[in-house]
Amino acid sequence: MHKSILLAAIGILFQISNLNAQKFRGGVTVGVAATQVDGDTYGGYNKAGPIVGIWVEHNLANSWFWRMNFRFIQKGSYARSNNPDVPDFYRMRLNYFELPVYGGYRFVNAFTGIFGLSIGYLSKASEYNALGPYPPDETAAFRKYELATIGGLEYNFSEKWRFGLIFSYSVIPIRPYRNNISYRMNTGQHNRVIEFLVTYRIQ
Repeated sequence: MHKSILLAAIGILFQISNLNAQKFRGGVTVGVAATQVDGDTYGGYNKAGPIVGIWVEHNLANSWFWRMNFRFIQKGSYARSNNPDVPDFYRMRLNYFELPVYGGYRFVNAFTGIFGLSIGYLSKASEYNALGPYPPDETAAFRKYELATIGGLEYNFSEKWRFGLIFSYSVIPIRPYRNNISYRMNTGQHNRVIEFLVTYRIQ
């Protein structure tokens, strides 16, 4: 199923880019996500995950453009015990297929500002500690879909290459707290991600 989704998205994106080579361009993106999960009682961007995707974009008037991506990204969190006598750790891995849609503005100094929303599908969730994986009924509480806000800056190194520093945050909780406990407006856990991206333009 995941392979079919990937192939369909690749086909759609490159069909769009081929509609008008003068107006559309596309390429590939790779990177690393530094992630944490707000509400898991651990702090710090200690979990690193891969990012791999494809994109197309269309120029608008006055240096504005829109861009659509299809990508895989691994989010989650990681923490290790500070007590040397208690060798323990916690790891959460969340594998998403995402469809981010951005608006952007190109500044005259080779920098670009981008902002937008991303819809993600959670293909696999897992949690581990020193005793092994958590029972499936505990990871089943993760929502299958995520809506996240995105914003950041890109540096256009050349006509083909650019580098990005992007921040994203879940709009709605990715999982409620145990027993549906809430703290005023805080009703569950949220993904918090810093992305370090390298983008290559094919067309």
